[in-house]
Amino acid sequence: MAHIVILGAGYAGLGTARKLAKIAPEGTTIDLIDRNTKHVESIQLYRVAAGTAQADDISLDIASVIPDNVNFIQATVSKVDYENKKVEFEDHAEISYDYVVLSLGFRSENFGMEGADKYSYKLQDIPTAEKIYQVINSNIRDYKQTQDPNDLNIAVCGAGFTGIELLGELIDTAKVLKAKYNVPEINITSLEMAPQILPMFDSELAQYAYDFLSKNGIKILTGAKIKKIEQNAVVYTTGDSDEEQRVYANSIIWTVGVSGSDVIKNSGFDAKRNRIVVTDYLNVEDHPEIYVLGDDSASMDPQSGRPLPTTGQLAQAQAAVAAVNIAAAINDAPQKKFVYKSMGTVASLGPNHGIIEMTSPHIKLKGHLASLAKRASFEKVLFGVGGVKGLKKV
Repeated sequence: MAHIVILGAGYAGLGTARKLAKIAPEGTTIDLIDRNTKHVESIQLYRVAAGTAQADDISLDIASVIPDNVNFIQATVSKVDYENKKVEFEDHAEISYDYVVLSLGFRSENFGMEGADKYSYKLQDIPTAEKIYQVINSNIRDYKQTQDPNDLNIAVCGAGFTGIELLGELIDTAKVLKAKYNVPEINITSLEMAPQILPMFDSELAQYAYDFLSKNGIKILTGAKIKKIEQNAVVYTTGDSDEEQRVYANSIIWTVGVSGSDVIKNSGFDAKRNRIVVTDYLNVEDHPEIYVLGDDSASMDPQSGRPLPTTGQLAQAQAAVAAVNIAAAINDAPQKKFVYKSMGTVASLGPNHGIIEMTSPHIKLKGHLASLAKRASFEKVLFGVGGVKGLKKV
């Protein structure tokens, strides 16, 4: 019978595995492979970076939430040999497949920015999130000895989802650390190239988020074009001017953008920013046995003609359809087109505030109600990847 190999146990990978376990023909072998033994709720990484959550708070043991007919293998993927239908690993013997799912997640993208890798801290996984909090905490702790004002300055590059949710969480973190180490005011600055933060929201909600953050001491610079990162400063220009300005900080956090896994590039796929354009059925046109989901896929929006934004919600929706299509392919049956209907967009602004925009019906919420909606959304995600066991994390 068929051998299905699922690479990556994120939202898309786990969702596909759990669905296939129910609908795949009897005798199908399903291997779920990840380099880690735990699934990380990546939409909550900002909390670890701000020190308001521990790694275990946003992680699930993969083996404990997958069905018995799914085999979990801990291994690090190096390359997909799609011509010979094999997956190669850094630390495991190669594995052949009949169908493969690429759902290896994202990596932080620096867009070639000078100094970004050397002098800023990217947020992309548990180790990098923990490092960010370690740097913030140690700089503020050491201020009394160093008397370096930059130890009390935090700069966050990028004001999309990740940047804004981190900023919201840092409001309370700054208060806690200020009191803990008895230091002067902690200064937090956000730099965003676009004229508006959170462009995925309507202007009213984006303005609410801007006003809330500003009222709570966050300085937001929009229209700030970052030119380079220095050892203790973010260098930027504004408008049409070439005059360089600086935000000085010893804690510089990079949340500007992401791309798909480097495995995509290393395997020789035709891709942009490590994202493969998929068909309406979520597979690769020239290799229909390859399904690509989540951050590694460019699933096109028929209305805009642009790739759909990669979110946890999208990944879970793709997983449900991909599993159905793989089962159909095994049975030589017609496959189902992927049609995406977003349920809405939600962003937290700290533990008790947020904004949310629902699509059908069109509803906008802000403040505490939106925070409750964010929690409900998170619980739904947890149930999707971990079932009842996943809900034990909340």
